[in-house]
Amino acid sequence: MGGRVPVDCRSLREVRGRALAYVVLAAVVVALLGPPLWPPADDSYPLSTYPMFSRDRGRSSVVATVVGRDGDGGEHRLSPGLIGGADEPMLAVATAARAVDEGPSGTRRLCQQVAERVAASDRRHVVEVVVQVERHDPVAHFVDGAPAADVDVRATCPVVR
Repeated sequence: MGGRVPVDCRSLREVRGRALAYVVLAAVVVALLGPPLWPPADDSYPLSTYPMFSRDRGRSSVVATVVGRDGDGGEHRLSPGLIGGADEPMLAVATAARAVDEGPSGTRRLCQQVAERVAASDRRHVVEVVVQVERHDPVAHFVDGAPAADVDVRATCPVVR
């Protein structure tokens, strides 16, 4: 037999199979435990660090929005449909934020669009539309109903009927 050692192919396959299983298991463990250990620059799919829950966002929140005013100056929250043209709240927030980011021309354009939608709606008491940026303490706002800590008006438009 010339000094050759017989090799059992079945045991080699088992060893390779186990090694592959351990490598896959290690990769899964690293993928699951890795994100909490080092925060990425941005959130990523499918492995997320859920930064909206895992990072301190501070005690104040800034949001761009559009409100209506009645003849006495009372403020009325407008629906997402009146602000963004669809019944999706996040679309309304994004629409208002984009208009504010565009500057005076963007806020004026959004103000006029919302005023036209309000004029066509059943909101007869609303006589003016205001695009504004509000700063809130979210906890005080949702727990105690506290008003905005600061309001920066960016555009005002009459509602023409």
